[in-house]
Amino acid sequence: MAGPGTGNVCDVRYDRTGSTCSGPDGLVHFHGPLVRAHEEGGRVAASELLSAPAADPAPGRAPDPAPAIEHTYRANLDGLRSIAVYLVLLFHTGLPWAEGGFIGVDLFFVLSGFLVSTVLLDEIEQTGRLRVGRFYARRVRRLLPAAVVVVVATAATFTVIWSVVRRLEIVGDAQSALLYYANWHFLAASGDYFAADTDKSPYLHFWSLAIEEQYYVVFPVLLLLLSRFGRRFMLWSLLGLMGLSLAAQLYWAQVDTTHAYYGTDARLYQLLAGAALAVAMRRGLGGALTHRSSTVIGTVGLAGLLVLGSGLVGMAASWRGIGATVVAGLLIGGLVLAPRQPVSRALSRPVPVFLGRISYGTYLWHWPVIIALTTLLDTSPWAIAGFALALSTGLAALSYQVVEMPIRKAPSLNRFGWATAVVGVSASAVLAVSVVPNILENDRRPQLSETTYSPAGSTTGDGAGGDEPVPSGIDWEAAAADRGESHTCAADRPDDCIVERGSGPHVLFIGDSQAMSFVPLFRRMASEHDFTLSLNVTAGCPWQEGLANDNQADNGARTCESARVGWYDRALPELDPDIVVLLDRPRDDEKDWGTLIKRRDGKDQPLDRAVYETTQETLGKVSEVADKTVVVQRLVMPEDFNPLDCLASSSTIGQCAVAVPNTPSSSDGFYAAAAAQSDDIVTVNLNDVFCATAPVCQPMDGDQVVWRDDHHYTASYVEARSAGVWKAFQDAGVFTGKG
Repeated sequence: MAGPGTGNVCDVRYDRTGSTCSGPDGLVHFHGPLVRAHEEGGRVAASELLSAPAADPAPGRAPDPAPAIEHTYRANLDGLRSIAVYLVLLFHTGLPWAEGGFIGVDLFFVLSGFLVSTVLLDEIEQTGRLRVGRFYARRVRRLLPAAVVVVVATAATFTVIWSVVRRLEIVGDAQSALLYYANWHFLAASGDYFAADTDKSPYLHFWSLAIEEQYYVVFPVLLLLLSRFGRRFMLWSLLGLMGLSLAAQLYWAQVDTTHAYYGTDARLYQLLAGAALAVAMRRGLGGALTHRSSTVIGTVGLAGLLVLGSGLVGMAASWRGIGATVVAGLLIGGLVLAPRQPVSRALSRPVPVFLGRISYGTYLWHWPVIIALTTLLDTSPWAIAGFALALSTGLAALSYQVVEMPIRKAPSLNRFGWATAVVGVSASAVLAVSVVPNILENDRRPQLSETTYSPAGSTTGDGAGGDEPVPSGIDWEAAAADRGESHTCAADRPDDCIVERGSGPHVLFIGDSQAMSFVPLFRRMASEHDFTLSLNVTAGCPWQEGLANDNQADNGARTCESARVGWYDRALPELDPDIVVLLDRPRDDEKDWGTLIKRRDGKDQPLDRAVYETTQETLGKVSEVADKTVVVQRLVMPEDFNPLDCLASSSTIGQCAVAVPNTPSSSDGFYAAAAAQSDDIVTVNLNDVFCATAPVCQPMDGDQVVWRDDHHYTASYVEARSAGVWKAFQDAGVFTGKG
């Protein structure tokens, strides 16, 4: 891969028994009629394997033109990688003028496609064969050792600075990184409302490496097959495949932007663009250009890259990526065709060349370094950028000398092909299923970043049990997963919402993820008190029909829209409930929700006004159908910290106590106003049920964990308080005379 740390083509000498490759890293010997050694994106060494001959030209067809350029080691392309990797690094540190720096990955993709295709085409054309096994072995020897070191070292480091609660969330991330399916793993996680913030995973950056490796599992064989029909057919085939992938990118950009970013299908066009460029240049593309024209092309490409990588141009990520692909092609072509132009000479200087050679390691290290720094330090993006640049570069240089080069250059490994690939992948799989989980799941308190949370206006020991030690043996994973249940139905299939049938009243429960924690409680009450229960509960979805929550993945937003828009007009009358209970997380704080909560009808209003009006509108629709409408007031939640994480990091329960808010939310005022205007609407405050030690609430009640994160109770804790909740409803005039 010509991604971070890639090398490029070196000079090769051939004879009937083997070949040698003289490059910037010394002399490497290959045994067998091999072609040339290319450090395949800076990530390869020696190998061997089965081969297949390339077909001779069809009778009567003129041979393909000779390559228009000489394929030798090009220091300027190493220098180009240094620009790409530091664009990504600066983007990840949050510097506003580098907000487009993620296109460094797009540049790596194009460069990878160009250089690896050049290597494979050289082998096919020089020997008539392609030793696919040697190709895989080279990639394993160059890629896996450094990646394994980073994955394991990151796991060990975060046992010191993160609690086991946070580490449990990244076990799957580390495994996907080792097995090169990280892009699909993070794509799936992005659609899970309850998944940890994927952008805080120290393994997130492995998504791009996964796409490249998925591509290169298939690409050598594809190229070999296409070579049977000549370069012209090969070029048009690659352009056709590139067009299909580009179409996927444009489609997903409209349907699911996360898929457009992480999906292999939507990203292949960049690798294929590099491959097509390599084939086109062998067919003579650019051969008629003057040195001056090539210089202009390269300069325009570099300028375009820097502009797109900055915050100067506001544009969607998909279009920025497409633009980056274009300018990357111009830049690579200009550098190859005019190697003595000013841009090329600047990139060929020792410093950028060295930084380019170690850029694979820099890319691997930079993101876990940034996550660790932001965990330990409360400082500016500039300081984080400086520390991250120094640490990532230093670790990459060390890895290059101690891990990467010794394995890549080891002569004893040169004779192995498939065996190297199989052993490497097997070792990675063993690490993924055994070593990494054992490290990350280790239940130990962090040593460098233990945080004590103390609610404002209270003492950490206030409240019953506050001075008690945190119990040992808490099942942290089970507590974090204790979510409750989501259940809804389409507007034209209301009966699908009915989950319990009884002889008593029909109760409809509507809400978001906070309501999900109450679903087992309502199921239990329905069973104990013999009423019919229907559910319209889905994560991240306000019960107000007119409110849209932009803090959701695309699939979550679609589910929410289906569960709300038109549902109150069509499904609600069909269900004809006696009692409707509404519960969700108030989303009325301008600071937290001002840019995330919007009216579905597009009306531009201040947040509190939008919440008020949509609340009145929805309550009006519900009141027309139900005999009684119950609105649950704001529940006490930690809001600004995760008490489960706190418990795993602290010595006493009181260190993670939560203060009851001194003032009601705006939404509570809106609910009270509606209740004052209608006898059919009542409000219920359940906080006395769930916080018997107010004004400070403890995060554990006996052996039960109260909160599983910053704004959700554990479902088991809620269910255990069914008697108290039932009494609170009865005291409010709901279920009077029932049960």
